[in-house]
Amino acid sequence: MERKVSRRTGSYPIQDTDFFPHVDSRAQQTIADDNKSLRLPRTLRALNNSRNITNHPRTLVICLDGTGDQFDNDNSNIVNFVSCLKKHSPSEQVTYYQSGIGTYDKGGLKNGIGAAMDMAVGSGLGIHIKDAYNFLMQNYRDGDKICLFGFSRGAYTVRCLAGMLHKVGLLPASNVSQLNFAYNFYKNDTEDGRELAAGFKRTFCTHVEVYFVGIWDCVASVGFIPRRLPFSKSPTNSIRHFRHAMALDEHRAKFKVCQWQQENPGEHNPKRRGTVDFTPTGRLRRRFGVQKTPNMATNPQAINGKSNGYTNGHINGSEKRPTTQHSSDSQDSLERKFVAQDKARHRNRFFETDVLECWFMGCHADVGGGAVANENRHKLSHIPLRWMMRQCFECDTGILFNTSRLAEHGLDVQTLWPVYQKPTRPIAGPAPSVMAKYETNSLEPLYRRAAFLPIGPEEDQIKDQPSLERLGYVLLSEANEDYFDALEKCNDMLRIAKVWWILEVWPIKLRILNKSGDGWEKRVRLNLGRHRGIRDDSPSMHWTVQHAIDEGRYTLKTRCEKGVCWTEII
Repeated sequence: MERKVSRRTGSYPIQDTDFFPHVDSRAQQTIADDNKSLRLPRTLRALNNSRNITNHPRTLVICLDGTGDQFDNDNSNIVNFVSCLKKHSPSEQVTYYQSGIGTYDKGGLKNGIGAAMDMAVGSGLGIHIKDAYNFLMQNYRDGDKICLFGFSRGAYTVRCLAGMLHKVGLLPASNVSQLNFAYNFYKNDTEDGRELAAGFKRTFCTHVEVYFVGIWDCVASVGFIPRRLPFSKSPTNSIRHFRHAMALDEHRAKFKVCQWQQENPGEHNPKRRGTVDFTPTGRLRRRFGVQKTPNMATNPQAINGKSNGYTNGHINGSEKRPTTQHSSDSQDSLERKFVAQDKARHRNRFFETDVLECWFMGCHADVGGGAVANENRHKLSHIPLRWMMRQCFECDTGILFNTSRLAEHGLDVQTLWPVYQKPTRPIAGPAPSVMAKYETNSLEPLYRRAAFLPIGPEEDQIKDQPSLERLGYVLLSEANEDYFDALEKCNDMLRIAKVWWILEVWPIKLRILNKSGDGWEKRVRLNLGRHRGIRDDSPSMHWTVQHAIDEGRYTLKTRCEKGVCWTEII
């Protein structure tokens, strides 16, 4: 049949009414002729090419949930991700799930005042880090692939865990008595602490790599009282792949996004101005000649202790002053020294981390999940969940997924195996008949998808095979699922729960654009619902964001410099 296409302004072409609903061609073939089609295995290994793969390394998958999150009626993407993992196969994969900060402590489940305090100040952060570290101690074997996932403060905990593994290494399973010592050496951000951690790592521990870190909307601090642990923000040389899904519409004061460490925009690009610190401490530094320490990654002399004592951080052409290290910068400086010395000892095991951070529509829980009830057919959080699952395949993590569960979350599983097929930007939106089903809330539930796919041995025949037309309403393409999910409203907690405004009138340090819009300034201000600032030269947004902008139903509220060029990610 010839395909007829009509267009409307700012939208995908719309399929004509006499065109049956879009169904992946491979899905049509597998259902129409089951015996001739390629049947999908019940378990998929996340690889680019699954052909001729034997003796793949075992995977250790650690998933840490967000503050107060656990399995309940509005699950986060961490719980949804865990539900798709293959379990009870310790020779191939071992999984670990940890509920969020505020749900338990070393004594078990937590509630009441204890839970509130944990969520407020992050008092249980160390317990969560050590529990996940202990899981690795007890299960790691040489050659295993370590994959870490987290949401919100669980994402921050994941980065702390990766930092602890980088700084002190991994203790053997038989040496649990040294776990608290290892954590204390990790926390110690003094010069002596750096030396002791390096010695402890060489004496008791094994250097391990983290193959993949996948996080949803990592927050910059744990608890209402800001707290930062070593290597929780700065990049380390022990992570192969780093993926981060971030929320464009979150604008609460205590939910500042913690991105992969960003260099000062003006440091390497003379066309962009660097950040000028107008906070009280910043003014005192300039007044008394106290400047930030030079970036060790770009100043080899500083790494070797041969810095000339000056910094290029002067303001508006003023004369350079001798550098005096300030305490707030000492942690960054010590981390860079540690990396430099570790690299000098082990040059063969260092590599550049593959980093991709992508912005999605919605607020914090719209990206990490948990904003709406589990039974809702469409959610904004489905989009970054599917994106992260696909990143596992693109990065060759080797994670084992349950095929049916992937299908039930809206993925086109036919494109994942045996050779992974990268998605492309759809050229057409849902057919009018499918749109009519959506508008009347009569689309088939997601859990029905797996029932009509050829998954498992041939004896697992599909019963009550539907007509091709009905199949189109059951097996919507992944792009159509994304399209409908992107129509959901944002769940803004400053509107839903007004109590969050208490923190919006508390003075905090903020980065704000200068009057000319070509640079950033640090100032102490009330947040007052101010949206996030994006300092990247070329930030990435998911295609659903760009499409919503093209259709005129979404406007970017984030703060960016003039001339920022967005990159679209499929």
